Amino acid sequence: MVLLWLSGCTLMQPKQAANRPELMPMAQPLGPARRIVQQINAVWADRQESLLAVLELDAQHIAMAGLSNDGLSLFNLTYDGHAVASDKSPLLPESVSPEFIISDLQLVYWPIAELQKILPAEWRLETAENKRILIVRNKKQVEVNYLSPDPVWPKAVELVNFQYNYRLNIKTISYDLVSE
Repeated sequence: MVLLWLSGCTLMQPKQAANRPELMPMAQPLGPARRIVQQINAVWADRQESLLAVLELDAQHIAMAGLSNDGLSLFNLTYDGHAVASDKSPLLPESVSPEFIISDLQLVYWPIAELQKILPAEWRLETAENKRILIVRNKKQVEVNYLSPDPVWPKAVELVNFQYNYRLNIKTISYDLVSE
């Protein structure tokens, strides 16, 4: 895809028990109802991809559409707090996982207290000024840097996944509250 980044982690991950990648548990959707448009650039050691993401979030669901820079639909996904449903373009490899997309989104934007409630025992989420660090079994797995901090919705963010060797640069183009 042009967006392989969001789940680039699934493309370059080591084999794990039962062939399942290790993934942060998903938190419940959170309000207020809003629509967000973002430009996302993904970087790996050997390539770079970008896409436009349109998010609709509220207390009942998360919906996301990924579009190529040419406007082609790459994927659509929804999460209702229990199950993820998705469809994706044949341009995307089978290994692209919507669960990783939601997990990265929540790690970046969900309140720390909500995330800490769902973390397994050997996981912890640390914070520093304009930064979050996800540590799994005493090893830094993901670092989130808020380049343009904002208490409502940070406008520029960098996520570095050390385990799966990718970097996301996320720029929020628009953020609008919508009626539920």
